[in-house]
Amino acid sequence: MIMISFFCGTPGYFENAVTRHNTLMQIIFSGKLPQVFTGCCWLLSSKKNSLYMSINYATLLAGLLRQLKELPLHPEKKKAFVGFDGFIDTVKKAVKKRNEEQAICFETLGEFSDRIRAATGRSGQIEMLTERVKLGGNAPILSNALGRLGIKSWCLGSMGFPEKHTVFSKLSDQCEVMSAIDPGQSEAIEFSDGKMIFSELGVFERYDWAYIVKIMGLEKIRQAVFGSDLLAFVDWANVPHASDIWQGMLQDIIKPSHRKDFIFLFDLCDPSKKTAEEIEEVLDLISCFSHYGKVTLGLNENETLRIWCALHGVDIAEATNKNAVPALMEAGDALYKTMRIDCLLVHPIDRSLAYQGREVHELQGRLVTQPKVLTGGGDNLNAGYCLGQLYGFSIEHCLLLGMAASGAYIENGESPDLPAIEQYICAWMSDLAQHEEKLPRTLALGHGVIDFHSRAHCR
Repeated sequence: MIMISFFCGTPGYFENAVTRHNTLMQIIFSGKLPQVFTGCCWLLSSKKNSLYMSINYATLLAGLLRQLKELPLHPEKKKAFVGFDGFIDTVKKAVKKRNEEQAICFETLGEFSDRIRAATGRSGQIEMLTERVKLGGNAPILSNALGRLGIKSWCLGSMGFPEKHTVFSKLSDQCEVMSAIDPGQSEAIEFSDGKMIFSELGVFERYDWAYIVKIMGLEKIRQAVFGSDLLAFVDWANVPHASDIWQGMLQDIIKPSHRKDFIFLFDLCDPSKKTAEEIEEVLDLISCFSHYGKVTLGLNENETLRIWCALHGVDIAEATNKNAVPALMEAGDALYKTMRIDCLLVHPIDRSLAYQGREVHELQGRLVTQPKVLTGGGDNLNAGYCLGQLYGFSIEHCLLLGMAASGAYIENGESPDLPAIEQYICAWMSDLAQHEEKLPRTLALGHGVIDFHSRAHCR
């Protein structure tokens, strides 16, 4: 027996429900369904149900818009602590060919890969065009995005030492920089369907918890953490001693605070170079933070599937060729059940999924047809999601707010403020009204009983 939930009802009914509760009510059904994978989903496909789904989705967006307009009325000021990286990003395009008037760049990551593959055994050369040099690193981008949304933050990372690098002078004035070391260097080659980032990480060799404490001092870190509602630890994959830093924060700062009300966000980034043992250890470490507040782990599609493969002893390249990698929803379900966290947030390029309790919520996003920037899209999604978490929005609204923040960033080329997000949501609602065949679907499924056997030792 599994539980299936989905949204249905008349427009007026749900408009009233949103007004009263700021969320859509769920109608729960029980029944026996064939299990295609762990936890089955019921897709609504009839014309009538498609209409209901479109009404509900538009109503969700309308409810989110109303809540955003009320945010300045909140008397309390939300604050965040973000760590622990920092990069100077050089964003580039790869030139495919030139004519007399212009350079024509590779459009997709796939065709760029074909060009690289064609040079095997021969060598080759590709011209690069530098589009801009900007502040980078998950922590500074997330901190800046939160600042644009009105959240004051402390950002501890690698942004220049003893002086802050000039590229980080463009951070929001809501962001207080706590820098312990010089930034790393990254070159991001962007395409219409993705990006490839090349990073130099040598500066981080001595950057561990003991080093941070020596440079910053425990008391300064304590003051920043104790004054924060949200703690975001990001870019585990690219900071070699990130696990040591996270463990140090847990032992020396968070535990002694005696608080149980933190909101945590963790973002691992691409774990391709990490061993299965390292991945298992960091997942266990993240679970330990659940004793001190609500924990969300955020992953994109690639990261989710790679972590699933690592936990199951599968080589992802070999498994992909043999079609042995599970569907994304199944992989996320399996990963969530190995952890003790409040929410697993998975965000492919076209939608977002949130595993929470015994349900998973899947909401489609809005396609940006002419992106101005891609690097940093995930960080802006995290910022929107965190804003919703800080103000107690429903999980559906948190997902929509995350995708709206990311979409507005990709579409406009800069982290959005609240008016920019509201404008994006209005355009999204207009799209729903004009293009019924492309309507997003709101989907929930029974998650089953979580059988958690942690390997973690939370000291």
